[in-house]
Amino acid sequence: MYKLFVTDADGSLLNSNSEISDKNKEAIKEVISRGVIFTIATGRMFSSILPYALELNINAPVISYNGALIKDIYTKKVYYYNPIQTEDAIFAIRLLKEIGYHINLYIDDELYVEEITDRVEWYLSFNNVTVNAVGNLEEFLKRTGGVTAKIYAINDMKNPISIDAEIYDEISKRLTISTSGGGHLEINAKGVSKGNALKTLANMYSIKREQVVAIGDNLNDLSMIEYAGLGVAMGNAPDIVKIKADYTTLSNDEDGVAHAIDKFFLNKKTVAV
Repeated sequence: MYKLFVTDADGSLLNSNSEISDKNKEAIKEVISRGVIFTIATGRMFSSILPYALELNINAPVISYNGALIKDIYTKKVYYYNPIQTEDAIFAIRLLKEIGYHINLYIDDELYVEEITDRVEWYLSFNNVTVNAVGNLEEFLKRTGGVTAKIYAINDMKNPISIDAEIYDEISKRLTISTSGGGHLEINAKGVSKGNALKTLANMYSIKREQVVAIGDNLNDLSMIEYAGLGVAMGNAPDIVKIKADYTTLSNDEDGVAHAIDKFFLNKKTVAV
C-alpha cells in the first residue's frame, strides 16, 4: 500500500500554462482525504511553489531548490537545508560566466542576479518572486559571505546547447549538477537531490521506500523516481526518464498526475499509456 506521493511541479503537476488542472486538483484532494501524505518536490524557490502548495492544502513539507530545502508551508519550520557554500558558488559562477551563462542565485528565498535581462524577465514570467539586481555576483558573495540554496544557470533560450563536458566535470567535482531541460542547469551542494530529500521526508514519517510514489518529467527528477518504490514518468518526459521509471503516465497537459493517482491510489479504471 502506497503511503507517500510526491510530484514534481513544472512539466508534471503544472500544465503548459503553469496551472494545476481541475482534474489534478480533484484527484489530489481525494488522495489526501484517504490519508496519503502528499507533497511537491521542485527545483523552484520555496516562495514560488508556496501558492500552489497552499492551493492544494498539501499535508507535508515542500521539497524545493531540487532538494536543498525541506520546509513546512504553514509553520515555515525548516526540516532540512543544505546550501552551496560561498567559495563553491564563486567557483561555479566564474566557470559558467566564461561560457556565456546567465546566473540566478537564491539567498533567504529571494532571487539575486547581476542585472535584469531578457532571461531574468522570462524567469519572472512564471515565478512571482522578489528579484535583486546586485552587480557582479562574485563580488557580492565575497562581500556578504552569503550561501545560496541553488545556482540556476541559463544559456541561450532560443538555441540552448549542452554544457561543455570539461566544465561539467570541473563543477561536478565540487557540486551536484542536473538539468531541468532546455540547456538550463541546476547546481546544488554535493549530496543534494530530490531523491535524497524524498528519502529524508519518508524517514520523517517512518514510511518505507516501497510505500513511496514519485512522479516527474526531467533529469532532475530521476533521483526521486529511482528512489521511490514506484517511479512514474510523465508522458512528456524524455526517453531516459521513461526508461528509468516503472510506469509512464499521460502528459502534463493531459492530467498525467491525476491519471497516476487514479491508477495507483484510487483503483479507478484508467486509459492505458
